[in-house]
Amino acid sequence: MKEKGFSLIELVIVLVIVGLSISLVTPSLSRFSQAVELKAATKKISGILRYYRSEAIQQGKVHQVLFDPNMREVRIQALELTEEKVLKNKYPIPAGVQIKEVDIPAPQYPEDFPVIEFYPNGGSNGGSILLDSQDRKGFRIRVHFL
Repeated sequence: MKEKGFSLIELVIVLVIVGLSISLVTPSLSRFSQAVELKAATKKISGILRYYRSEAIQQGKVHQVLFDPNMREVRIQALELTEEKVLKNKYPIPAGVQIKEVDIPAPQYPEDFPVIEFYPNGGSNGGSILLDSQDRKGFRIRVHFL
């Protein structure tokens, strides 16, 4: 009579194969999650830029989007008619994403950080920002002056 079941050797072989499979798949999942994080951050910042361009038009105020690579955040401030700056919002940048290159012309209202300004007529000072990750090719966000 033959007994039903698996031998210990068969179980060990299956466990070794499963272990090797998991160890090979894990690094690729990590790279995939970094790519998703970078793409999500790029979409978020693009959305912020579009939103505050429309806010500048709707409210009739100059809105500044400041990029602070040291604090890893994007800050928004509106300029009142008295040129008083009112901080509106702060948006953190995820840990795996860095602002690598900022190419922005001089703004009309100078700041300590790179700033893209949106004017009530729908225009801006324009510029481009490169978001990058350690192992990934980055994404460039371009803001046209019109």
